[in-house]
Amino acid sequence: MRVVFVGDSLTVGVGDPHYLGWVGRLCAASSLAGLELTAYNLGVRSETSRHIKGRLGRELPPRLLPRDEARAVLSFGVNDAKVENGRRKVELAESVDNLFAIVTQVSKLCPLLVVGPPPVLDDAHRTRIEELSDVFARTCDDMGVAYLEMCRPLSREAVYLDSLVAAGDGYHPEAAGYAAFAKRVAEWEAWLAWFRC
Repeated sequence: MRVVFVGDSLTVGVGDPHYLGWVGRLCAASSLAGLELTAYNLGVRSETSRHIKGRLGRELPPRLLPRDEARAVLSFGVNDAKVENGRRKVELAESVDNLFAIVTQVSKLCPLLVVGPPPVLDDAHRTRIEELSDVFARTCDDMGVAYLEMCRPLSREAVYLDSLVAAGDGYHPEAAGYAAFAKRVAEWEAWLAWFRC
């Protein structure tokens, strides 16, 4: 199975001294569990849903052949909810429109899952991420796509929050935080179901 992971710097694994992030750890754990896959990490640092929507048409097709073996995991939103110069980088309504467009585009190519944005240390930013995650969850439900909420669950995990502190920027965790992120995805029934088809 070919799995394309699409997202931002958290998908890339920025902050992880081992350069695995949650995607590398998820794929390694899946392989150890006998779930064979070829992974493509298409995370790009600082990108919002607007950027991601603009590049998928070029990046996905060559990585999703043959189609019957292709899957995609989308994960973004922290940058959308960030405030710069007094405004969100992407307003909530546009974020939802972008998610809808991205899911529509990707679903024509292969099955997909959406992993929600994780928490950050800044309380106001985290509140905006929670709001975005709630709307993303409803949008995915309306579109029949499985969605895994990450912000609130990881906000309750000391290892994740401590990892954000240790990394120093409050946005990207160190290795232990990415391991907690990966564990949650690895145990997700929607992820596991792909390998039983």
